[in-house]
Amino acid sequence: MNEELQQLLYWIWFAKVLGPGAAHCGEILALYRHPQELFEAIGKEDMRGLFTSVQQRRLTQLQPVDFVPLALRCNRMNVQIISMEDTAYPQRLKYLPDAPPVLFCTGNLDALNHSTSVGMIGSRRPSSYGIEAARCIGDGLAQAGVCLVSGLADGLDSEAHKAAVRADCPTIGVLGTAIDKTYPATNRRLRTQMEEYGAVISEFAPGETTNAGSFLLRNRFIAGLSDAICVVEAREQSGTMNTVGHAKRYDRMVYAVPGAIFSPLCEGTNRLLEQGEAHVAVNADAILKGLGVQSAAQNQKKAAIEQQDTSLLSPEAVCMLNALTAKEQGLEPLAIATGLNTGQALAALLELEVNGFVVSGAGGQYRRR
Repeated sequence: MNEELQQLLYWIWFAKVLGPGAAHCGEILALYRHPQELFEAIGKEDMRGLFTSVQQRRLTQLQPVDFVPLALRCNRMNVQIISMEDTAYPQRLKYLPDAPPVLFCTGNLDALNHSTSVGMIGSRRPSSYGIEAARCIGDGLAQAGVCLVSGLADGLDSEAHKAAVRADCPTIGVLGTAIDKTYPATNRRLRTQMEEYGAVISEFAPGETTNAGSFLLRNRFIAGLSDAICVVEAREQSGTMNTVGHAKRYDRMVYAVPGAIFSPLCEGTNRLLEQGEAHVAVNADAILKGLGVQSAAQNQKKAAIEQQDTSLLSPEAVCMLNALTAKEQGLEPLAIATGLNTGQALAALLELEVNGFVVSGAGGQYRRR
């Protein structure tokens, strides 16, 4: 048995000792830096205060070597097992108190550490308004290069993933079932499309039995993997609101789409807005602005400006162009910033304006186009 597999077996063993939900994972790893260290301390230290009675039984009944067949089965099925010490492990999850010691994954693992991620969540039986809102916001986020995270379920989850697929953008589907099961089965084709640029993850191994509570456990991943979450449509008592609770616990930004005041489907989102627990999201730009990310339109504008030919500009104009920003500035500050005298600065600005690089405003203010 090679060293890499041996270390992975310790992590799988640790995950099975904790069980679904990985309660106290962070607390235990703060004391025992690696599962191997924990394993070697069994029988030598009193661990009753760290583990439940069920977990204590697993500590002694289970052995890392017991999970060799699982590791081999995952390899045959092209299911990747990543542990907390793996570079592919999501850094957004790693330091959460209930992070899973291992994740079972399919698809492109690069999505797990994408620069910006937004969780899109909502009803499995949305209204036509909710579907349209999810498409609009999802398309805007995906086109700006944001990774969309959701639960690969019916309804608004699917709309989020479809937006990412349309934009050839990464997306993460978080399962409440075993990694080898797609629920609902109608989303199998969507899952295959997602896995080209994105990933599907679960804390449940292939063939592992799950129940309704497993879907609530997976909600912490949707929140944890996201820099912000957007609630499109949600009832007051729902799995969606459970995800919001995790987002607050992890100090993630929460956005909500305003809904009809008489619709039960919007009771949860409207309450979040009413009580100031969420920012208003009427489009993708509101979320992008909060995350400091430029929209697709802004990126296109920036690219167009960058592609403009500056080879025919005078050296003074090029110097001035480098000093200009999207914020308006007066002639005198620009002259100081560039080291040009007032006449040279004014001539450079005029040259830039004639060539379409600069916009002049009232009161002699200038900004880059």
